[in-house]
Amino acid sequence: MLKKILILILFIQQIALGQSKTDNPSFRPLESFEQIFAKAAKEKKPVFFEAYLPTCSHCLAYDKTLRDPKIKSYLSTNFLAYQLDLSKRENGLFLRKNKIFVPSTPSFIVFSPEGKVINVEPVGDETNSIDGIQLILNKAKDMNRNAIASLKKFDAGDQDFENMLSVALFARYTMDTVKNMEVVNKLANSIKPDQYFDKMSFLLMQRVMLDTDNKLFQFFIQNLPTYKQKFDSLDVKQTAENILMSSLYCSRARKYSTGKIDQIKSGLRLLGVPENQIATRCIVLEVLIDLGQQNIQGATGKIKTYYQGKPIPAKEMEFWCTQLKRNQKAEMPCPLTP
Repeated sequence: MLKKILILILFIQQIALGQSKTDNPSFRPLESFEQIFAKAAKEKKPVFFEAYLPTCSHCLAYDKTLRDPKIKSYLSTNFLAYQLDLSKRENGLFLRKNKIFVPSTPSFIVFSPEGKVINVEPVGDETNSIDGIQLILNKAKDMNRNAIASLKKFDAGDQDFENMLSVALFARYTMDTVKNMEVVNKLANSIKPDQYFDKMSFLLMQRVMLDTDNKLFQFFIQNLPTYKQKFDSLDVKQTAENILMSSLYCSRARKYSTGKIDQIKSGLRLLGVPENQIATRCIVLEVLIDLGQQNIQGATGKIKTYYQGKPIPAKEMEFWCTQLKRNQKAEMPCPLTP
């Protein structure tokens, strides 16, 4: 009985915390995004969103600082400021529509008065102060110092490591895999082989890298035991797996060669991923590649091999038949039908 009461108390506390988070007086009540950006264009003010989760302890800690009257005055003067509760579907859809990836909460997202994303920054305990928050947001709205400014410098030929790192992070947060790969390759090429085991090299892979096609990752995946000795072994495994899977699921993956997919599979084997899980992760992409090449026979063969002669569950059969018949007449039988 006592345990149930304690659970109930904790639940009520969490609800109260979540509710208090949405009533922060430093922020305006969230209205439609169309209204927000129309108002921004009219008032010529950038828009600041604090992306948070009601149950995030770091978000609750930031909420206390963001309630300070100095922050309220600062935000009112410099921004149209709103909070985005990421537990609400419509806010997630807004971020997806604008191609914004939030790696952790809270994150500060700033749009220009014209409605263009100009800065995305996850924030940590070290900047949770009035001065720290103002420093971040002053840089975010400064078109000579924010992420867009770094991107312009890079495109103009700036090869400074810190600037490229800023661009690579922004490309990741704005889901621009092509730009991320371009910058990460340059970053990897700027690192000397005797620096591959340095903390900066590992952080580059852990926080920024989205693709396997660079010499730093190739060295990393072939030297996992040494990295596990220098860094937390679970962090090393998760970093390698994240890069392999983001490479497997990116938009350009349908143009991969068989050799490229085999390379990703080999990396997953080095991480100890079982063969049946590797097959499950890769089968949809492999089938779609065959279908993109009009190789229906090859796609059908891969599906049958994947199920190893076992009956295909009804919903999965429906999915595969839809894919196999998408360029055929409706009356044509599914190639998987006996």
